Amino acid sequence: MSGAEATIADLQARLQRSEAHNAALQAELERFAYTVSHDLRAPLRHITAYAPLVREMLAEGEDPAQCLDTLEQAARNMARMLDAVLELSRLSRVALQPVVLPMAALVAEAQRALESAAAGRQVEWQLPDSWPEVHGDPALIRQLWQQLLSNALKFTRSRALAQIALGWELQDGVLVFWVRDNGVGFNPAASGSMFDLFQRLHTTSEFEGAGVGLALARQIVLRHGGSIHAEGVLDGGCTLRFTLPG
Repeated sequence: MSGAEATIADLQARLQRSEAHNAALQAELERFAYTVSHDLRAPLRHITAYAPLVREMLAEGEDPAQCLDTLEQAARNMARMLDAVLELSRLSRVALQPVVLPMAALVAEAQRALESAAAGRQVEWQLPDSWPEVHGDPALIRQLWQQLLSNALKFTRSRALAQIALGWELQDGVLVFWVRDNGVGFNPAASGSMFDLFQRLHTTSEFEGAGVGLALARQIVLRHGGSIHAEGVLDGGCTLRFTLPG
């Protein structure tokens, strides 16, 4: 192959990667638009349903305290959702500052940021002997690890010993990273939607949160031209895998 042919082949490969990346971002935008229009209506339904009840109770001299508590909770939920929408929007627009990253240092920083979440618990971290270098934005990749490790800590809370394994491998020239835990897991049928904004696979009485962390993680991975997916079974742990450019 001549130098010109090699250049053309390289440009074609880059174009194909760019088209695939743009298609992934467009699909993400469509999911985002549906989620916002659907989930943000839930707190509004509570507000519009309970406001007339408060008015009636006041007119009849009854105590509307319980209804007002529901209204306040709905307003707080909507505020959290709007904050999540703004953060996801920011991640989609922020200019990347890609450099060669020491992945071991970023993982260690993410672990330190979560020390309070692991305090008083038995957590066994299983780490590889070495990490590869990647090309990415240090602040976003650090946030990515923090989201994934926070997810693992949360869903292993019911385990006497939480086991969280991190690793990586090279598959067909692509760096694949993973976070594996021995937590409560999830129904495999839900693996395709668990990265959607506001998606929750467990009730709030079981685990706190608004279903935001994994959506932010996916956005970061997509911005770097990678992909992310989950594997797991009910009560059998979870593995989150994502790819990044080397």
